[in-house]
Amino acid sequence: MMENTTNVTYTEEEILKSLEALGPQMQIFLIVLYSMTALIALGGNATVIIVLLMGKRSSRELRIFLVNLAVSDVCMALFSIPFTYTDFMLGRWIFHPSFCPFVQFMQHVSVIASVYTLTAIGLDR
Repeated sequence: MMENTTNVTYTEEEILKSLEALGPQMQIFLIVLYSMTALIALGGNATVIIVLLMGKRSSRELRIFLVNLAVSDVCMALFSIPFTYTDFMLGRWIFHPSFCPFVQFMQHVSVIASVYTLTAIGLDR
């Protein structure tokens, strides 16, 4: 058994910097990219939901399918984009540990809802 006899001390800044998976320039680029993606996804799908609920031009069945698809996309934008890029940028999960299974569950639910909704639209057509 070997003992560590070196007395190396690190500052808090050095420890935090060593935990980062990406450099600052790449982090800024990804923050802007993912934030824009999330905002566009939320805004676009919210607009789709409002238009489909207010409008009466398309068939009722198709509107229900498209609203369901937009809601699942909103869930994807809320539960996938922020947590995925945070985990990617930092290389670790920084949120409360009990939140991890909930986020994963919501990611799976939104993907499954999208796939089955698109399948139902295809079968309906």
